[in-house]
Amino acid sequence: MVTGIHIPEEEILVDILTRLPVKSLLRFKCVSESWKALISDPYFKRKHLNHAKNKLNFQKFLFDALSPGKGYDFYCASLSPNGLVNDFRRLVRPSVSTPFYGFKVYCCCDALFLIGIYTENSYSLNEPSMLFLWNPSTSESMVLPRLGSPLQEGMAPDEILALKSGSWRKIDHPSIRSDGDGFTMFGRECLPFVHGAFHWLGFDCFMKFSISDETYGRIPLPKNVRIYPESSELSFTPIESIGMSVLRGMLCLFNNNTIIFNLWIMKEYGVQESWTKLLTISSNGASFILPKYRFSNGETLLWYEVDEIKRNIYRISDGLTDQLWPFNCDDIDPATIIDDGFVYTESLI
Repeated sequence: MVTGIHIPEEEILVDILTRLPVKSLLRFKCVSESWKALISDPYFKRKHLNHAKNKLNFQKFLFDALSPGKGYDFYCASLSPNGLVNDFRRLVRPSVSTPFYGFKVYCCCDALFLIGIYTENSYSLNEPSMLFLWNPSTSESMVLPRLGSPLQEGMAPDEILALKSGSWRKIDHPSIRSDGDGFTMFGRECLPFVHGAFHWLGFDCFMKFSISDETYGRIPLPKNVRIYPESSELSFTPIESIGMSVLRGMLCLFNNNTIIFNLWIMKEYGVQESWTKLLTISSNGASFILPKYRFSNGETLLWYEVDEIKRNIYRISDGLTDQLWPFNCDDIDPATIIDDGFVYTESLI
């Protein structure tokens, strides 16, 4: 005699709900107190995020835009396998009580964006007057306590904030050699987060900071590649042309001048032999190029800074040809300046 296997109803419900988009889950919190408690549970939020990371329909592209007479706004769009975008919508940005001169998105982790607000005075000092965390999927945000020491670009992380206690504390800092190892040498990549760690360029390797055990480490560069000019033909020059990013969960290293753009990808995390040359294409005269996303059809989304006044465009490339990204939205004024964008996974975190 064969008996059926009993699966608890709550387990079935959790399995169904983890597959739904954040927008739907926020509505379903109103169904009942038990559903609200379930969807608000940290374990469920993490389970939902782990499922979403592997699903294309949870991948979004966020960018900020400066519109004439309107100021700054955030937008997001869905990413499709064929390199197109759709579902453009303006996001409800966090309210800021004081007038601000500008802002900067520093990095993103589990759909939480760290954003600095600059007043006119703090902008001249290159130090934000306020830091806050923002989840664009839920529109939730929180202002962070002031840092114990000024936030300085070019320095490795040396303070950490415990959100529960709301206070900053010092952490052990890696030894800083006289040649500069341990410093961030290039900040345009906004501290890529992969494999539970933030990454930046050191003197002759990637530096990393693991958030689980608060330790520093190193990731090797591709063989025969040096950051400072040497005899190798692959040496980068000048230093301002290099950077790093993350594509489909893999670390990337890139360099460009106004003629050529090169992109390497690390297929197996931490293994030097797994570095693979992904792209070598024309820079089309751009002063800076930053890889943003790799579509499932093999094309790569690239952000171009095309001149000294930092006009920006997006292009997609498969390594053989490249073209302007079809970035059209009726809701955005044609005179709007589209700034740097970020790919993130929708999350309840």
